[in-house]
Amino acid sequence: MIRKVLAGVAAFALMTGAAFADTYTYRDDSGRLVTVHQPDPGRHAVRGGVAGAGAGALIGCLVTIPIGCAPGAAVGAAIGGGTGAVVGAASTPPPHTYIHRDGRYYDYPED
Repeated sequence: MIRKVLAGVAAFALMTGAAFADTYTYRDDSGRLVTVHQPDPGRHAVRGGVAGAGAGALIGCLVTIPIGCAPGAAVGAAIGGGTGAVVGAASTPPPHTYIHRDGRYYDYPED
């Protein structure tokens, strides 16, 4: 049963990765290709929570195999999910804008 739960968590994380994209590209008025990176703390919290819950459930299950996997997996998922969500939100990088020129990225000028 726990394998199915972990497989579901992994599938959910893989399927929602594209929905959590936080970078987009456009052309400005002068024709320059501009990339805007606007990370969202909420998205990072969800990513961290999903990854932390999966890892915590796996570790909790492995540690408590002799007495039954479910209690350890539940506690591990709760602790790992909460910790992962907090760390994911706290580690969100600041927004940044780049321009593409000659195959390189440069800071976008403010003028």
